[in-house]
Amino acid sequence: MKKVVYHRYGPPEVLKVAEVKMPEPVAGQVLVKVVAAGINPVDYKIRNGSLKLVMPGRFPRTPGGEIAGIVYKSGSSSLFKPGDRVYAMLERPRGGYAQYVAVKEKLLCFIPANLSFEEAAALPLAGLTALQSLRDKGKITQGMRVLINGASGGVGSFAVQIAKAFQTHATGVCSGKNINFVRDLGADAVINYETEDFTKTGNHYDIILDAVAKKDFMSCYNILKPGGAYISTLPNLGLLLRQTLNPLFSRKAFAIIARSKAEDLTFLGRLTEEGNLKVNLERAYSLDEAVQSHQRMESERVRGKLVLKAFPGQSEEEIVQTEGGVP
Repeated sequence: MKKVVYHRYGPPEVLKVAEVKMPEPVAGQVLVKVVAAGINPVDYKIRNGSLKLVMPGRFPRTPGGEIAGIVYKSGSSSLFKPGDRVYAMLERPRGGYAQYVAVKEKLLCFIPANLSFEEAAALPLAGLTALQSLRDKGKITQGMRVLINGASGGVGSFAVQIAKAFQTHATGVCSGKNINFVRDLGADAVINYETEDFTKTGNHYDIILDAVAKKDFMSCYNILKPGGAYISTLPNLGLLLRQTLNPLFSRKAFAIIARSKAEDLTFLGRLTEEGNLKVNLERAYSLDEAVQSHQRMESERVRGKLVLKAFPGQSEEEIVQTEGGVP
């Protein structure tokens, strides 16, 4: 089987495709044939060493925190059977950029019928980051005013829709070319960061989610309402320190590191079935194009999500119809 590996921190070019043995699932695991794997900014930040203090690990490493595919092998008592369509956010070490992955059964969910494999692969990590930021850190409730910086990206595009599903007033911040895209997500207001600084508009918010880690807590402090929450997707020492002091202050600051929770993924799947959450894909790459996919992700110009296809020559129908998941 193929998987993407790298042996040192560095630029996208350190990513290589290797032929390795297929993993063998142990008790409590299910072997999944990966149809698609989601690509996220955290993948390149781990790869280039930016997060080595908070996410250390051994080499060689394989990126990828979210996968969608079919069950290839499972135990006789498992809820999941060969051929089932499943998706998951993986725990560390992640390793989703591969053709087969052994996944803890407790992390797996059935893919909603309305989602393709590529759409399902794009949902878990970014969707859970958005949900857990707004719900768990921000304590989102109906009527709040929520601002999402980076509203056209993976986490941001989900956050806008989730904010609207909770019946809040959602403001998205993005570049000029993405204004209509963010409006179509349901944003009540859109700020073009190229022409306007959202921290100087005079508006105040209950929740500020900085999905691109471009404005720090102190930059947003004066537009955060008392009792409000600032959440960043990039953990750093200063923010983590301030987070420990939250009980002493009205305005809270958080760094979000999403947790893999099947019940939360089920909740997101239900939002897609109800028409309240749409997965927006920019492009699908092959495993052999992992370098190009990271170059695109690092451009910070991605609209929605990128995914890798582990078996680009096979259609979804061919993959699903393979007997017992065996090609």
